[in-house]
Amino acid sequence: MNLKYTSPIIIDGEKIVEILEEDVARDNEKWAPSIVIYVVGTAPSIGAMERFILEQGTFTNKPVILYHKDGYFVVRFANEGERDMVLCSGPHYLMRRPVIMKPWVPEFNFKEEILTTIPLWVKLPNLPLNCWNEVVLSKIGSILGKPLYADECTSQVNRISFARILVEVDIKVWFEWKPIFCQKCLQVGHSYVEKPYTQVLKKGLTQDKKKEWVPGNNRDKEQNNDIGQDTVQMMEGMMQQQKKGMQEQGDWQIVRHKSTKRRDKQVVILMIRR
Repeated sequence: MNLKYTSPIIIDGEKIVEILEEDVARDNEKWAPSIVIYVVGTAPSIGAMERFILEQGTFTNKPVILYHKDGYFVVRFANEGERDMVLCSGPHYLMRRPVIMKPWVPEFNFKEEILTTIPLWVKLPNLPLNCWNEVVLSKIGSILGKPLYADECTSQVNRISFARILVEVDIKVWFEWKPIFCQKCLQVGHSYVEKPYTQVLKKGLTQDKKKEWVPGNNRDKEQNNDIGQDTVQMMEGMMQQQKKGMQEQGDWQIVRHKSTKRRDKQVVILMIRR
């Protein structure tokens, strides 16, 4: 496949790609006999899907099976007749799980269509025999959604107990319960709630102290006053301890201290009370 440069269209300074109908007409015809298959639950392997498709009937050529990472398969048949044969042979189950089938359309979007619209097989019991035709079945199916197909037994009137049609219906998903999710560690099972003391600590760390302007002379005086008060308190404490010791030992006290000449020299100190 060789590519070539095509000048884009520029509108209001933005480049726009214009895709015409004839640009995709050939590929629309190529993918028209295809169906989109989604297995509820874990996606099976391509081998399991291939065996499942081949069990639905006889094909001119082996269907092409492609897997998309979003979890669905695209199966392309040789013609639309074989495609309809597989679609009308439902309901389908693979490994005991429901299989959702939809015909491929050019505007197909897996996330928008598979998750919001589902084709369901609807049984119509005790339906009068004169209502087993395309017009009446289409009107009945339109009440539920978009009618697609009737199964082979209904089309051939081989079974008269009930009619069965395939209807595409819109669905809404309601969650009765959701697991707790932690926004901090991104784990399921607990939620992140900040404790009060943590909030106070963070507030204290982040809160800036209020700054006030103080003249230089006054600031020095305040610092000197603080130092002077501390010194006075320390001296008063020392004097109180000294007086307490004098009261316990009397007027005379022998003090021993080290000397460079005589280590055991005794010095007598006379303490005078005032």
